[in-house]
Amino acid sequence: MKFKLFSLSGSLPYSTEVASKCKTPLGKMKTHVFSDGELNVVFDESIRGDIVVLVGQVQLPYHHLFEMFVAIDAARRASAKEIICVLPYLPHSRQERKDDTRSAISSRLIADFIEHAGADRVITLDMHSTAIMGFYKIPIDHLSMHNNYIEHIKKHFDLKNLCLCSPDFGGLKRIKAYKSALNCDMAVIHKERLSPNQINSMEIIGDVKGKDVVIVDDMIDTGGTICKASELLKQQGAKTVNAYCTHGVLSGDALKNISTSAIDLLYISDTISHQNLPDKIKVVSSVELISKAIQLIIEGKSLQELF
Repeated sequence: MKFKLFSLSGSLPYSTEVASKCKTPLGKMKTHVFSDGELNVVFDESIRGDIVVLVGQVQLPYHHLFEMFVAIDAARRASAKEIICVLPYLPHSRQERKDDTRSAISSRLIADFIEHAGADRVITLDMHSTAIMGFYKIPIDHLSMHNNYIEHIKKHFDLKNLCLCSPDFGGLKRIKAYKSALNCDMAVIHKERLSPNQINSMEIIGDVKGKDVVIVDDMIDTGGTICKASELLKQQGAKTVNAYCTHGVLSGDALKNISTSAIDLLYISDTISHQNLPDKIKVVSSVELISKAIQLIIEGKSLQELF
């Protein structure tokens, strides 16, 4: 079954790679930004009756996300048969429940926007909480960098001296999956927060002395947790400390914090676009995974082989 693949304006390098892997040309779509900041999306080719795949790295600022909403609406009004949104990173994925009496559940709001705009399916990677899937009435295919990172770890580390580390108790399920595949030691960090992005105290549960420690997490924002954790792990005798995080949000002083931290290397995927990353940060591509998922969905096949 044929489909047409289009890219949001801020995702062209990533989308071009995806299109190449899918062996399809990148479709013609233009986004015009007016002088007052408003934007308009126009398809420069017919998509009537077609399956349309929209690829977007929709990290903040919000115009990336809003561009996706407008592109979905434009595709629907141009009589696309089906609209598949590829959103490797979903903004607001950490706000899936009410923490305070009068707070919003903004991840549910994002789901509503995507659905009401006219999307038929969403493909995404490593959501902060799988509970978010329940916010969608349309199919949402939740992929993971799990296998990609496991293969990368096997190539770059001595598994006999490896110790996996979860940055919090919430990531234990993720770490256990890695441990099962790598058959190595594991540790967990207990932390107490003063406020979001600000840690009060941290302690390590497990023996890391002389070990090559690998921290695994779904995302890194300001880098506060990983930087403090790497310092503490080195103090406890860890030989090396590396980390794998799917989404490199890298806000605020994250790049500076990581560059000056005790961490040896941080590996992130390309779900969020970055330029001029410091030497300590390396990118592991998610393009192959996303491309395979698109092809399997178009062909009506199971995604089980990707897990």
